Amino acid sequence: MTFSRLYHFAASQKSAHLLLEGLIDAEVIRLTAQDKILYTSADLDTQVSLGHIKQYRESSVVYDQNPKWVTEIRYSNKLNMCWRRYVCCKELMHVFDTPAERVDSAVKFDKLLEELASPPLPEDASPMYISENKTKWMALAILCPLPFRDYYKLVWESGKMSDYDVALELRIPEGLITVVMADYFAGIINRLTEKNA
Repeated sequence: MTFSRLYHFAASQKSAHLLLEGLIDAEVIRLTAQDKILYTSADLDTQVSLGHIKQYRESSVVYDQNPKWVTEIRYSNKLNMCWRRYVCCKELMHVFDTPAERVDSAVKFDKLLEELASPPLPEDASPMYISENKTKWMALAILCPLPFRDYYKLVWESGKMSDYDVALELRIPEGLITVVMADYFAGIINRLTEKNA
């Protein structure tokens, strides 16, 4: 059930346009306890949330002794395709949360909202807040694994492709291209995959 295995799966693919639905999420199901992953467009206030994850049990019959785990990812219907992919992938990465990182109670939800509105110092951050930031990096690692990033970085640095061109190829938000092209990005991926090996 490790993020590292999912990352290496994404990095082994032949196409830079990694399908979130039907490829990445199918591998998540294979690697985790999830039985079904749903994506639902919703009328969300993007000033508050671009998307969120909801996990629940679903029974096929009334007295089902083994209900299925469903992961539903709700995303704002105001997002373009690249932002939708990134937000859905970021929320999907929460399936790797530890019990302390899960926002599975009203108290934890309120705490996370408070921290999102007024970001704490790193030493004061809750596990849920730390997970929110970690899943942003995890999503970028899945949507732009190093083999693809390294290829596009050469072309990008040569000036043959703009931020927009690379974003269009990878189907990720244009504003995140400088993040994935930074030297720091490779180090983040190494830390994420080593920590979650």
